[in-house]
Amino acid sequence: MRVNKNLAILTLSIIVCFIVASCNRMGPFKPSYFVASGTAIGKETCNADTVKDYWLIEIASSPLVRQQYGDTLTLNGIKYFNVIKTTGLPAVLKTIGQKVGIDFKMASAATLTANCSVNNPIIYKLKVVEVVNSGHSLF
Repeated sequence: MRVNKNLAILTLSIIVCFIVASCNRMGPFKPSYFVASGTAIGKETCNADTVKDYWLIEIASSPLVRQQYGDTLTLNGIKYFNVIKTTGLPAVLKTIGQKVGIDFKMASAATLTANCSVNNPIIYKLKVVEVVNSGHSLF
């Protein structure tokens, strides 16, 4: 009988500990970055070292209600919406038309790229993002 009483007290103590530990006011996890998918639609031409050039991404979807992260851009006669630019894409995603999934932080407001090292640079006034994670996207 003594063993059953000790077992019941131990079980009750564990349950109370779980309840107390789970009752916090932190709320759900909110990442410090945005998550979205889109399409690489082009790139700027500003640097002799093309690895340093910004790539343009039209954001097509996000897990939340459709949000406006970027700006409108007309490129080669086609109007794109929600366009951002970044230097953080890996080489495998640097293809026009490539579907990309990105986790990103807003780095700056819409700006023109400065200090270009090529003659006749092709630059766009768009919001700059810092890519946290990236990969291929299916949509």
